[in-house]
Amino acid sequence: MSSIYQEIRAALDNRLKTTTDIPDIAFENVPYNATTGTNFVRARMVPTTRRPSVRGSSPIQRYQGIYSVLVCTAEGTGSGANLDIVDSIVDRFEATTDITFGSETVTIEYVDVGNGYIDTPFYCIPITIGWYIYN
Repeated sequence: MSSIYQEIRAALDNRLKTTTDIPDIAFENVPYNATTGTNFVRARMVPTTRRPSVRGSSPIQRYQGIYSVLVCTAEGTGSGANLDIVDSIVDRFEATTDITFGSETVTIEYVDVGNGYIDTPFYCIPITIGWYIYN
């Protein structure tokens, strides 16, 4: 039996993996060596809270958190290629999207795109995807 957090991660990771027109993905705790000049995406799931959604003896729990995606392209080539990848990911994780994987449905609450920054030899733009699930 897998944990609720494994189910949530699988739903989010699978959604990202099936996004078209994005480069290789570096998933959390999986070896990945970034190569200079090769675009990549780094994904991380951060659970933030688990709370009862109602009062009572056996309440349904609301789990929520962040799916953090970092899009990295070659430094010094402008932001256009990076923003194309960002757009593809944002479109796949649009707010109110329900992602069903196995027996669980994860709902996307919001998507925020952060400021780009240089992490030599890459230019990176962070995407923060807020999610929740009732279980």
